[in-house]
Amino acid sequence: MLRICSPFGLAALLAVSLLGCSKDSAPHPKCYSGTVVATTCMLGVLIEVDPAYPIGAPAVSAYGNQFLGNNVVSVANSGSLQNLGRVGQRLHFTYTSAQTNSGMVCLAADGTTTPVPIVTLNNVSTLSCDSVSTR
Repeated sequence: MLRICSPFGLAALLAVSLLGCSKDSAPHPKCYSGTVVATTCMLGVLIEVDPAYPIGAPAVSAYGNQFLGNNVVSVANSGSLQNLGRVGQRLHFTYTSAQTNSGMVCLAADGTTTPVPIVTLNNVSTLSCDSVSTR
């Protein structure tokens, strides 16, 4: 048995403590921000989230083959955004994941050429993250 007081025991203890610790994942912000890059029938509002928090995926518009961004998410509850879903508009929000999008019937070319994460927005604001109330 190695004794902690011995040089080998101390070295072993140090190695285990250094190798045994894992770094926590990046902290989640109180709110996210991004810009509306498109609105579609099939996917709803598409937001390019700021690159500091990579929660989205690269996206190319299926209609017109236009590059939308590297960190794009689809908003499952787009209908509840009312006038907050205009292309070019800056949004600040919190979100939860969603399983499915609404069952609207759309053109085959609507949406993106690659899948993007679908999220449900909570607490949406156009002002700043300070104006977004977190739960």
